[in-house]
Formats: sequence, C-alpha cells, structure tokens
Amino acid sequence: MTYPPTPGFPGPPPKSRGLSRSTRNVIIVVAVVALLCCTGAVGGGFWLFRTVQGTITPARDAATQYLDDAKAGNYPAAYARLCDRMRARLTEAQFTRAWQAEPPLDGYKVTDTQVHTSTNDDTSAKVTVKIADREKVISLVKEGDAWRVCGGSTG
Repeated sequence: MTYPPTPGFPGPPPKSRGLSRSTRNVIIVVAVVALLCCTGAVGGGFWLFRTVQGTITPARDAATQYLDDAKAGNYPAAYARLCDRMRARLTEAQFTRAWQAEPPLDGYKVTDTQVHTSTNDDTSAKVTVKIADREKVISLVKEGDAWRVCGGSTG
C-alpha cells in the first residue's frame, strides 16, 4: 500500500524514462553508418595515395638517377637513360661535351613530379628540380617499362 505524500513535502522524484527503444535503435544505426563511411573514406584515401605514389615514384626516380649519373661524371650511364629520340639526335660524345660545358652539378632537389597519360596511352612526365638558384624541368617518356629522359628546360 502506498500513502499519498505528506502535505508540504514533495513526493518522490519522477522516474526517468530514458530513451525509447526505437530512438536507441536509430542512434545505433546512425553510428554504425557513420563508422562505415569514415572507414571507407580513410581506406579510399589510402588507396588513392598509394596509387598516385606508384605512378609518380618511378618517373621521379628515373630523373634523379639521370642527374646522379651526370653529377658523378658517369656520362655514358646518363646517356643510356635518354629516350630513343634524343639518342638519335645526339651522339654520346656530343652529350658528354654538353654536360661538361655546364657548371658542375653540386646538388639538386626535386620539387614537383607530374605524370600524364594521353588518349593513345602515351605516358609522359615532367619532373621539376631546383639546381642552385634556378629550376629545371626534366621531360620523360615511358618507353616499354622504363622511364627515359627526353628533354628539359631551365626556368
């Protein structure tokens, strides 16, 4: 048996109802969907990063190997890294004289790499390097599975 509250004294506090079952289920479903979306975004971002790195890295490496060979004075190895079109225009002796006429290559820093694929599946790249106080863009083409240096410009 329950007695009514004594006059002048409040009754017991009202019982807390909490969230209804349907509200709780909606919150759980929204949380799971949000978690799946975040996981997908992170996974997709990682996949995209790895894909871009896998495309850019070989072109950048070919340019740095070319410059490293030239810096070391290994002109035959640097000449071997040229594309077919450049080797058809320059003999190895002409190439060596051209490099020897340049100021010594003390160091460089790669500042940008861009890879382009045309509609006929020709793949090319431009690697920008900073040498002393100037920038140089090294053009590369993909011949078979290898990246080859195929020109450049100084900016």
